[in-house]
Amino acid sequence: MNATKAYRHVGVAQIYPWRPHGVQRDYLLRLAREAGYETSELICNGSTVKCYDKQYQTLGWGGIDHCVKCRLGAGKERHRTRRIALDWSLRDIPIDGEEIAMLSNRAALMRAELTEDITAGAGAIGVLHAYRVGYHSTLRWIEACGVDLILLFNGRIDILKGVMDAARFAGVDFASHERSWFGNGIMLIPHENCLGLGLMHDLGRAVGAMELTADEAASAEHVIRRRVERLGSNEWRDFQTQGESWQQDVRDALGAAHEILVLPSSMYEVWGHPDWATGWRDNFEAMDWLQAQLGVPWSRWVVRGHPIWGQRVGKSLGEHAARRYRDFCTSRGIRYVEADSPLHTSALIDASELVVVNGGSSVIDAVWRGKPVISLSESAFRSSGICPTALSSGDNIDIPDDAIRRRQLVRFIHGMDRLMPTFVDHLVSVSPAEQRQYEGADFQDIVDQVRLNTLLPPGKNKGPVGPPIEWPPSLVERTRKLFRVGDR
Repeated sequence: MNATKAYRHVGVAQIYPWRPHGVQRDYLLRLAREAGYETSELICNGSTVKCYDKQYQTLGWGGIDHCVKCRLGAGKERHRTRRIALDWSLRDIPIDGEEIAMLSNRAALMRAELTEDITAGAGAIGVLHAYRVGYHSTLRWIEACGVDLILLFNGRIDILKGVMDAARFAGVDFASHERSWFGNGIMLIPHENCLGLGLMHDLGRAVGAMELTADEAASAEHVIRRRVERLGSNEWRDFQTQGESWQQDVRDALGAAHEILVLPSSMYEVWGHPDWATGWRDNFEAMDWLQAQLGVPWSRWVVRGHPIWGQRVGKSLGEHAARRYRDFCTSRGIRYVEADSPLHTSALIDASELVVVNGGSSVIDAVWRGKPVISLSESAFRSSGICPTALSSGDNIDIPDDAIRRRQLVRFIHGMDRLMPTFVDHLVSVSPAEQRQYEGADFQDIVDQVRLNTLLPPGKNKGPVGPPIEWPPSLVERTRKLFRVGDR
């Protein structure tokens, strides 16, 4: 990357502005404009194409409700920023590699667990058309406005994946942005979409070697305890809070004690992304391998279906994943706990001797509760020293002792809470879907991240915190807050 490259024109692409934290688009545009950059925004004026969000989550009016919400979510900076609309006439121009590019979109529409769960044609035409339109419209946008830095939301969803791939093809620098894990700041990843792990691993190694101050460690431990003790957190999904049924007598519920607890997560959103590739055919092959390594009979294993499999996300339930894991457990003689079971995951962790995950955030709960963990998939924490990760049959699964696991977890959470997000003191979470915005953030933080290709540029997040920015909520923001439209 060119550490001295100068930018002139910053383009922003949100496309789905009704999604939570869509107001971050306005914040980025405002910062860029106040820093002296020319700005423009790529927008969608609506179409008949069944884009990802129309298929994923709709009120049932043929998708027109999504077009209405997107139009109502027009940015607060729109009168100060040139706006370029997607050209939907470009939808029939194919792009090399488009099928792989849209694999995770198609899988997510069905919440598929294995590739054979994706039915022929499921969502294919709509997301392919949207991807093409995003791609070709971005090339025109770059040429028309002279865009040389693009900030785009997410980067995985159809149109936005097209924006990212077009920027990469045209040699234009970009960064994707998303909600941060614990709510403060904005997750901004240079030259990658929201699934990119390369820079996340760099951060994990760096923070894993840090000596934290007492205040830094205490702040990270507070975040951990809020989650582990089920006191409520600002994570996007906070499952099984303390007020829900907490069944401590696990043996009565399961019939016999268990030794190995498996807490699987669905992986459909990462399909096709090279950073998430492993040597396993699927998580079931990985579990078979691990059982052979550990020598623990299947009768001593328990698989707990992820709580989200029992919940509706968009239009879909998690029946594919639940069925696959239920069938696997039946074939191996493993006890399976249904996704909607009142048996609390925390109680299952307490009763186990080893916890197995495939990249999920339950590693936090398990390690803080004193349990060793093995991960069978890529993850944001792979390089942090919290637990071993087996990505193939040749990988080492030596587990660090409890003191090391806890120390590395605190360091990792400090990194995810305070170092990874940009503008962590200027975008302060007040709920899982809302932030309070403050003056004083420095757009140079973004420029440095992109030019240096890092999550940890020197001086990041050092801007003074000014007064709050008082922006009246848009109609779509008020609607979402009232009805939780688009949340979760």
